[in-house]
Amino acid sequence: MPQTYTVSQLNQVVKALLESAPFLRQIEVKGEISNLTRHSSGHYYFSLKDEGSQLSCVMFRQAATSLLFEPMAGDQVTATADISVYVPRGNYQLQVHKLEKEGMGSLYQRYLELKLKLEREGLFDASRKKAIPRYPKVIGVVTSPTGAVIRDIINTLERRFPASKVLLAPSKVQGEDAVPQLMAALEALDKQPGVELILLARGGGSIEDLWCFNNEALVRCIAKLKKPVISAVGHETDITLADFVADKRAPTPTAAAEMASPDQLELLQMLDETADVLASGLRGQLLDYQNYVAELQQQLGMGLRQQIRLRKQELGALAERLSALDYRSVLQRGFSITSIDGERVQSVKQVQTGKTIRTFVADGNFEAEVK
Repeated sequence: MPQTYTVSQLNQVVKALLESAPFLRQIEVKGEISNLTRHSSGHYYFSLKDEGSQLSCVMFRQAATSLLFEPMAGDQVTATADISVYVPRGNYQLQVHKLEKEGMGSLYQRYLELKLKLEREGLFDASRKKAIPRYPKVIGVVTSPTGAVIRDIINTLERRFPASKVLLAPSKVQGEDAVPQLMAALEALDKQPGVELILLARGGGSIEDLWCFNNEALVRCIAKLKKPVISAVGHETDITLADFVADKRAPTPTAAAEMASPDQLELLQMLDETADVLASGLRGQLLDYQNYVAELQQQLGMGLRQQIRLRKQELGALAERLSALDYRSVLQRGFSITSIDGERVQSVKQVQTGKTIRTFVADGNFEAEVK
């Protein structure tokens, strides 16, 4: 007699059978993403489909944190997953642990994985970037001693700001054996007194040619340098992990030299403009001082004239007082002064009969004998 199951029991049996089958664990399934939903919890719900069928999928938040790209409907992907059953609905589905975009090469996959790792550590944070000096006197350059890169950098610096000196730390710029040379060159320039800025440069190439600039040890070396670094590796479309960790990224070595140096023509123009502003300001100040001095002179002249008038008035008053006290003024009013033996007579007791006295009046004097 056949065994009887409830719906839930049957779903549990199917779940146990599917999830215990070793050949259904960690399988890879290729397909196109559709019906994509990203839940607020961080889980992804979607379907994988091909020309003839589709399969429900779930990628829980913990697994989704390892994604190297943002899944989109229509993406062709390979999912590494386990078969599972959602018992309440009786649906079987893929529980996805890893999702890779189709066409992503192994080198690029490693690049994205390391980029994500270092990014999460904070090595690419803007807060740790150092400022690029405006007028560096000595610029260190790490690149191949031969080839167009070093010539372009030197020519650009000589044209823009010949006051800057270039100190080359030669190194290989391709292949695994280039990594220790690049690190040694960078560390040597970082310790070199006088070097204010370091350029890390090489020309363009394939991802394989530039792979040494994605080396984890080199990236960590750049992050530890005390002096600012401008990275100029490859062409404008080539971006390496060294570009992310550097304090500034230049699209080309020539552009790096331009970032590292001011344009002397622009500086001269700026100096001319500054001189004009200063001269105009000085002329304005001189005119202000001249007006101020003229006002002071005017005020001083007015003050002096006022003081002179006051002094004249005071002198006039004093003259009047002196004139009032002058004995001659008294004589002119009809009074006289009498003296005997050179002494002014103030009492009759001073005068004796027979003495000669002298009397002074306004227009002269005369003598008389006392009787």
